[in-house]
Amino acid sequence: MIFDLLQKSKETKNLIGFNFYGSENGFYCGYILDYNETFVIIQHYSKFGVNDGILVHKISDIQYFEKETGYLKGIQYFINNQNEINSQTFLMNKNSEHLESFSNLFESFIGNKDYLIKFELTSDEIYFGFIEWCDEDNFSVITIDVEGLIDGKAIFKLEDLKLYWIDDQECRKRKILHTINNSKN
Repeated sequence: MIFDLLQKSKETKNLIGFNFYGSENGFYCGYILDYNETFVIIQHYSKFGVNDGILVHKISDIQYFEKETGYLKGIQYFINNQNEINSQTFLMNKNSEHLESFSNLFESFIGNKDYLIKFELTSDEIYFGFIEWCDEDNFSVITIDVEGLIDGKAIFKLEDLKLYWIDDQECRKRKILHTINNSKN
């Protein structure tokens, strides 16, 4: 059964998730270049769908395989659509209104579903989401997880906002997955 899965991946370049015993990363994604009864050679892809080297690993160290998951379908989408994830789409306008306060640019994204915002709090926690509302002291975010699914809503204090990113690669990745997930409904 396992060798059938490996052979099919080799022939069709179908992505497989590889979960290894004792690995901090635990999970790799790619398709089979070649294999034998002892080890497997994998064309590895990063979480952004970019070729990320050739991985050679013992089959006995693979805890389990994954196939046809939403995550793997997302990686395949990124492989096929590299421009979407690699091209920054947000550009600053020339006016200087965003310099009036630290949160001015942040607040301009209230209700905006076109761009996911990544932000870090003073506690070094990082979140991704859509800005729902903002007042003098607090802001609310619809948080988006690594698979592009809505994780929930959270309210934070503006004073805890350390820094924020607009349209970085991880934001684009989660936004694309979020759009794909919502198109299924």
